[in-house]
Amino acid sequence: MEMVAQLERGKQISQVQTNPVQVKVLGFDELRQLDYSLQLDNYQRPYVWGKDKVGQLLDDLNAFTGQSEQTDYYLGTLLLHRQCAKKALFVIDGQQRLSTLAVLHHALHQTMPDRLDFHYRSPRSVVNLQGAKQLMTSQRLALLQDVFQRLRFTVIIVDREDLAFTFFDTQNNRGVPLAATDLLKAYHLRAIGGERGEALQAECARLWEGVQQSGKARRGRSDFAPKLFNRYLWRARNWRGSHHIELEQHDGLLETFQQQSLKSEEENSIPLYPGRHNQFATRLTMQESDNYQLELNPVRIGSHAARLPFSLRQPIHQGVGFFLYTQKYAALIDELWHQPTNCFEVKTLRCFYQRVVLSNAGYLRELFDLALLMYVDQFGEERMVEFALAFELVLCGIRLEKRSVYDSTPRKYLREADHNLLDIIAGAYRPEEVLVVLQGQQKWLINSSRLLESITRGQGVRGRYLSAWVNYLDDEKWQAIALPPEFEQLLNQYRNKESTHA
Repeated sequence: MEMVAQLERGKQISQVQTNPVQVKVLGFDELRQLDYSLQLDNYQRPYVWGKDKVGQLLDDLNAFTGQSEQTDYYLGTLLLHRQCAKKALFVIDGQQRLSTLAVLHHALHQTMPDRLDFHYRSPRSVVNLQGAKQLMTSQRLALLQDVFQRLRFTVIIVDREDLAFTFFDTQNNRGVPLAATDLLKAYHLRAIGGERGEALQAECARLWEGVQQSGKARRGRSDFAPKLFNRYLWRARNWRGSHHIELEQHDGLLETFQQQSLKSEEENSIPLYPGRHNQFATRLTMQESDNYQLELNPVRIGSHAARLPFSLRQPIHQGVGFFLYTQKYAALIDELWHQPTNCFEVKTLRCFYQRVVLSNAGYLRELFDLALLMYVDQFGEERMVEFALAFELVLCGIRLEKRSVYDSTPRKYLREADHNLLDIIAGAYRPEEVLVVLQGQQKWLINSSRLLESITRGQGVRGRYLSAWVNYLDDEKWQAIALPPEFEQLLNQYRNKESTHA
C-alpha cells in the first residue's frame, strides 16, 4: 500500500511539473520570490501610461488605504511566460501596471523592487516613466507606505510559447487595450525561428522601434506605427476597385497583415516580386549591421531602407519579411516629409503641401498623403510635383462642392470616379498614365464659376482654402507652375470677389 501511495504521489508531482499552465493568487512581495526574475521580451510594446492613467492608479490606491475594512487590493491578472533556458519570467500582460508600481516603490522607499528586471529601449518609455516619477514626487504618498504588502494579483504562468502568445493575442492591459500593431509585432516576432531566430528577433524588434519613432514621433511622445498601418499600408492594399472601400478596423488590420501573410522557407530570407523597384532579383536576404543582399547575382544595397525592393500591394511574408516591409514604408514617408534634403522636387512638394494642401479638409488630405505615397513608391520623384498639383486640383473640386467633408468622402470619390486612382497608380508603368486620368477628373473646372456663389473671400473653410491657393500662386517664386486655364480663371474671379466685398 505504501508503494502504491508513493507511486500516486509521484504521478501527481509529475503532472504538476509538466502542467503548461499554472494559476496562483500572489502578493507583490511573493512575485519576487518566484524561481526567476521578471523581465520584458522583445515583442513587448513601450511603457505607454500617461499621467492620467498613473494618477488614476494613485487615486485608487489612496482611496483603498483609507478604507480600513479592506485588507487586500486586487490589481488584476498578470500573464508570465517562463523560459527556463534564459532563467526568466517574461511579462506578457501586466508590464504597464508593474512598471508603474516599480516607480511608486522607488518614490516611497528610494529603491527599485528586486527581481523586477525591466529594461526599456524606446524613448517613449523613458518619457512616460519620467512623467510618472514627476507626478509621484509632486503628490503626498504617506498613506501608501504599506500598500505593497496589501497588493494581490492573479498570476498565470505558462511554459509553452504557443500558449504564451495565444494569451497575448487575446488579453488586454488594464486600462490600455492592445493595439492591432502591438499584436502584429508579437505575431511576426514569434514567426521568426531557426538557428539565428533569437538574434533576428532582437534585430526586428529594433527595426520596429525605428518605425515607431519615424517622422514627428521621433521625440518619443507618440507611436508612428498605428498611423502607418491605418492611414497608409492598410488603405493602399484594400482600397481597390469601386465596391468594397471601407475604413480600416482592428480586425481588418489583423486579417491583412497577419492571417493573409505567407510563411517563408528561410527565417532571414524573403521572396521578391517583379516591379519598378525590382527587375532582376528573386530573393532578399537580411544580413547583420543593417545590410541587405539581393539574389540572383548578389547585389548589396546597404542600409537604405527606403530603397528596399518592395511594393505596397505585394504579398506579406511572416517574420522578417513583415518587418522589412514595414521599415521600408516608414523610411520612405520619413524621407519624403522629414529628412533634410537638397532635392528640388521634394522641397517644392513640401512647400506646396504646407501652403495649400494643409488648408484642405483633413479627410481629403489623408487621401492626398496616401495617393502620393503610392505614386512615389511606383515612380520615385519623377514628375512628383506635377502629380501633386494635378491631384490637389481634383480634391479642390470636391472641397468647393461640399460645405462639409466627412470620413466617407474619400471613399465615395474612389467608388464613384470613372477610375479608382489608387488602382491606376498601382498598375501604371509611366507617370503619364496617371496624369491623364487626373486631367479627366478635373472636368469640374469647366463650370467652376457657379461654385463661387456661396463662398466669401477668406471666410469659411472653402474661402480660406482658395485664399491659400491665391497666396501660394501670387508668390513670384512659383509663377512658372502651369495650371489649367479654367482654374486660373476661377482664381481671378475669386480675387475680384475680394475687391467686391471690400
